[in-house]
Amino acid sequence: MFVRRLILIFLSSYLIISVFGQAVVSKAKYVKTWKVSDRFAVVDSIPVDTLHVNYQDANLIDRFSIANSYTGNLGSPIQSKLYFDRPANTDFIFSNAYFPYLMNIHTATFYNTKTPFSNLDYVTGGTKFREEDHVKFLFTANANKKLNIGTTLDFIYAGGEYANIAVQRFNGSLFGTYNGKHYNATGLLTTNNLSNFESGGITNSSYITNPVGIENKDIPTNTKGFGNYKQNQFYFNQQYSVGFERPIRVNADSVRMDYVPVTRFAHTLNLSDVRKRYYELTPDTAFYKSTKNLTLTNDTASLQTFTNNFSISMEEEFNKWMRFGLTAFIENEVQRYTYTESDLLNRKFLSSTKLGGILSKQRGQRFRYNVLGELSFVGYKAGDFLLDGNVGGFFKLWKDSISLVAKGFIRSDKPSCFLQNYQSNHFVWNNDFDNIYRTHIGGTFSIPTRLFSLDVSVENLTKYIYFNDDAMPTQYSGNIQVLAANFKQDFHVGALTLENNMVYQISSMPGVLPLPALTLFHNLYVTTKWFSVLSIQLGANVRYHTAYYAPTYMPATGQFYTQSTTEIGNYPVVNAYLNFHLKRTRFFVEYYHVNNFFMNGAYFSMPNYPINPHIMKMGLSWNFYD
Repeated sequence: MFVRRLILIFLSSYLIISVFGQAVVSKAKYVKTWKVSDRFAVVDSIPVDTLHVNYQDANLIDRFSIANSYTGNLGSPIQSKLYFDRPANTDFIFSNAYFPYLMNIHTATFYNTKTPFSNLDYVTGGTKFREEDHVKFLFTANANKKLNIGTTLDFIYAGGEYANIAVQRFNGSLFGTYNGKHYNATGLLTTNNLSNFESGGITNSSYITNPVGIENKDIPTNTKGFGNYKQNQFYFNQQYSVGFERPIRVNADSVRMDYVPVTRFAHTLNLSDVRKRYYELTPDTAFYKSTKNLTLTNDTASLQTFTNNFSISMEEEFNKWMRFGLTAFIENEVQRYTYTESDLLNRKFLSSTKLGGILSKQRGQRFRYNVLGELSFVGYKAGDFLLDGNVGGFFKLWKDSISLVAKGFIRSDKPSCFLQNYQSNHFVWNNDFDNIYRTHIGGTFSIPTRLFSLDVSVENLTKYIYFNDDAMPTQYSGNIQVLAANFKQDFHVGALTLENNMVYQISSMPGVLPLPALTLFHNLYVTTKWFSVLSIQLGANVRYHTAYYAPTYMPATGQFYTQSTTEIGNYPVVNAYLNFHLKRTRFFVEYYHVNNFFMNGAYFSMPNYPINPHIMKMGLSWNFYD
């Protein structure tokens, strides 16, 4: 690991010195990027990840949310402390804690390039023998104007600053797109394999709050378990459109014929296989209240899902007078659950079918909307429904561009089978939970030219399911309201920039759904450019949230559960950093948790799970356009 750091130092020195030899600045290369919705492969364009600033915050934890609960290591189980940053729960409840680390159709990026494009990204950090390494590789190229293919490789190895929290994660993907006149296709094949030790947290918080000279790696932990999570997915969407040629006058002497789609037929196939295992060579009877097998813990669960979606759409482009699109679809889902029951491995097959429709207008800037409705009418999830919509647009006010977006949904969802029935070496439950009802209303007001945005959201949850103080699933019989205001405002004065993000949250039932009342992120930096080609950013950022009874984590089930004995918060985490950007290359040096040098405090993300102490981090990202 020390050799790797020497290589990084050498590369950074070389990049800075090489500025003196730069004579010609290479011309910009064309790379278009986008993500898709998993059901209809609707394109959502995103910028290429080549920003000159804040490269140090591109790690998976800080990108997920400005405040997180996690077990202390990159790649370890994680939950955002901001309610509206949390992803929707899935049928495989063991996936929720690994969401930011997974490659799937929700997180995949697709490309269109004029020349082959590749990226190599390497980030390292940590103290001696406790390194944290993250390596990513991307390659993509167009065979022609219509066909693009590519691959990604992503590897994490993090020993962790504390005992029994080491993580090793690999994911990879093969992806491709075809965009023809009548036929379009999007394909994705992914694999994820994440293994992590489970410590159960340190045995006593005083090892952090009142240090006694013991090294972090020697602080005793509550248990030693091992978790393994695997997820594989194959996704394929294909579309065929029929339409007509419309003449478009270019100038007085020439006319161009443009193809206008009228009706689009589409099919989406989605296959997923997710598995979770929890293993203890010697079951811990002191940490867990119940243990059936005193010689070995080997809990396993899996879910395979096979989904087919067929849709027909009327495109909005062809009608000049009523510019909207209409889509009708039918979707069938077949699932195979594998679980333990009475010490035997059992399998259950379930099927559900839903009908739905979409009314949308996605073209134009001034006014857009999208309304989706769906109802499951056959099978296990019969009675589940969703009505989801958003509307928004841009308008000018003097010299400023203003954006207004309103959104909302009403939905009813049947709880996962794993919430209803589950048996393991340490936990057994058999429930008959009712559907969960959620009603959400929100809106965003932003002025991009003023670097200002305000997002306000309100949600009502009926029959919310959570894991109680005994780490058992419980359904709250009443209603819970959550209100959040997310305020962002940046200021620029010459070369100085101050970025601000403040989130205020209220939960009507903090004992069931605890949230920090106030969460802050501030980033102060100065930017400059040397020799007309080397961009430099020097700054520091701070993260902070008020104290609250933060949920803690149960290793055996991989779930976050409530507790009412220890408050977490009122401790700032300050990071100092230096970023460089030279043509195709980005490089950063960061001192994480620098205030740990002069502040003693309870730097925990949740009870008995401390964050890293002060450590050095470095990273390098290099783009290749040939």
